[in-house]
Amino acid sequence: MLNERSIVDRIERAQGDRPYCECGRHTVTSYRDGAVWLDCAVVLEPVGGRVVRLWNTLTARGHVHSQIVQLALPDELAA
Repeated sequence: MLNERSIVDRIERAQGDRPYCECGRHTVTSYRDGAVWLDCAVVLEPVGGRVVRLWNTLTARGHVHSQIVQLALPDELAA
């Protein structure tokens, strides 16, 4: 079972190991689907027109997208 300190340590280590994506943008951490993820900052950029969506689709494989740690959902903690 992970405690808060080890979760924070994993997140900080992942961010320190990969501060940049291969495309040159910074990496960012985010929480979704019960996990903390390390992603390229491109996920924060607004998706505009068709050209931007096409570019993101074509370059998606090169961007950082990795799960750092799976967390217990609040419902599971209450049980």
